[in-house]
Amino acid sequence: MLLSIQALARSNSPLLQGAEYRLHSRFSQAINLTDSQEKLLTLHRFGKGCSPTGWVFRTNDFERLSERLNATSLLCVKGERLVGGGLDLCARRTLDLSTSSYEQLSLPDLRFCTVQTGLVGPINEAYQRMDHPHLITLREGIALWQAGGKPNWSNLIGLGPGLTPSGDDMLTGAMAALFCHGHLHSLPTFSRFLPPFDQLLLLTTSVSCTFLDNAVQGLFSTPLLRLLRSLATGRDSRSAIKHLLAHGHTSGADTLIGFVTALRWMKETEKG
Repeated sequence: MLLSIQALARSNSPLLQGAEYRLHSRFSQAINLTDSQEKLLTLHRFGKGCSPTGWVFRTNDFERLSERLNATSLLCVKGERLVGGGLDLCARRTLDLSTSSYEQLSLPDLRFCTVQTGLVGPINEAYQRMDHPHLITLREGIALWQAGGKPNWSNLIGLGPGLTPSGDDMLTGAMAALFCHGHLHSLPTFSRFLPPFDQLLLLTTSVSCTFLDNAVQGLFSTPLLRLLRSLATGRDSRSAIKHLLAHGHTSGADTLIGFVTALRWMKETEKG
């Protein structure tokens, strides 16, 4: 029996016609699918935001998908739909998950944020001191990239447990800050910030590769974009920070510390 489900929304990331997706991993809030090139497509339960290659479903629809999909399921891209395995999926609308260029981003006050990151301890301690070796590596790599060099992230990429290791999440957060900067946003240099996708696959998980590859293109998850907008407009960012920190085990915290590390570096560089 064919089960037709309309997603509430999906990212506007182009769908490669004929691409075939199989089940990679299944969790309570997300179902990860990958194609033959290890590119990721994620089905999200409503309430946790949308990733750069994500589709968001109502809770009941997500549960039905989770029950239906198995190791033998094959979903094929046909037009704007995902079809196969007794499923026909479409989306009500698309979301633009690209960053904007902002004149100014304020630094969030994280002095009282005691949430643990995956690599550098509590956020507030790392934020105030910025002397952890991994944060120094991040700052030095950004400086090298900004000066025209090609950073070596071998000490960060793939570092930490999980589908998106902590080092990768830190790099994603850093790229979000850099992409928003009015001057850096226009530089066609992000292609050398990270290795190409096929090389990333040798260093980290396939799921994380897609997130990093999207970040190089200026595409980020909705919780991170929400934080960027609040910092750019001067609104209270506490709610956006809380929403970001709820993402994954330490993924949100790792993304946040990477973001503020890059943002502080930019502000210090501008002051000379």
